[in-house]
Amino acid sequence: MVKKIILSIFCIATLNASSYEENCLKCHVSDFKLSMFMQKYTLKYSSEKRIKEAIFSYLKNPTVEKSVLPFGYLKKFGVKEKSKLDDKVLREMIDIYYKKHNIKSKIY
Repeated sequence: MVKKIILSIFCIATLNASSYEENCLKCHVSDFKLSMFMQKYTLKYSSEKRIKEAIFSYLKNPTVEKSVLPFGYLKKFGVKEKSKLDDKVLREMIDIYYKKHNIKSKIY
């Protein structure tokens, strides 16, 4: 019974990770860039809740004003297109992104 539960949890975690890879990493292939984005969000918004809400808001309606990236970066690459993910999936992807790249996880 315990083995089945552990296997189920592992499968769900793997599916979420593959969705994250499919929806996020297909464009943002560099972990360094994703970590850089998280650093910028952390400097501007501080708390986990505020960071996640800012990312969600940006991805639902991206604008230069909502972006945490430098103007030169936005001028070169432009503002991201609106996310086509439904809200629940988008929030799950943001949770995975936060867990993988938040600064607290890098401090030993």
